[in-house]
Amino acid sequence: MQDCAQVQKPQAVPKPIIYMFALVLALGALPMPYGYYLFLRLSACVVFAIAAYVAVTRKHRVLPWIYGALAIVFNPAVKVILPKSAWAVIDVAAALLMVMTARQIASDHAPR
Repeated sequence: MQDCAQVQKPQAVPKPIIYMFALVLALGALPMPYGYYLFLRLSACVVFAIAAYVAVTRKHRVLPWIYGALAIVFNPAVKVILPKSAWAVIDVAAALLMVMTARQIASDHAPR
């Protein structure tokens, strides 16, 4: 039986997950069914929270704050109500952020 303290925590987000999630975010800018946006909120909150944790463990200064803010914006419990045009910009910007920062959260790349 394994001790709870010995459970290994995630130290990176797999690159395929990052790129697939960036695509999911980018598709959010298009007209989609309401259920897609519910899925997007939940998955974005989880992925950005994990990315924030990974960025903190890797001693990044700014990325944890950005990822944490995005996790709050996308959280499904307390909805942030914005016009569709604003969400489209946020979705595309978040997708670009995920692609541009993939190295920092997916590999052992040292922070700058």
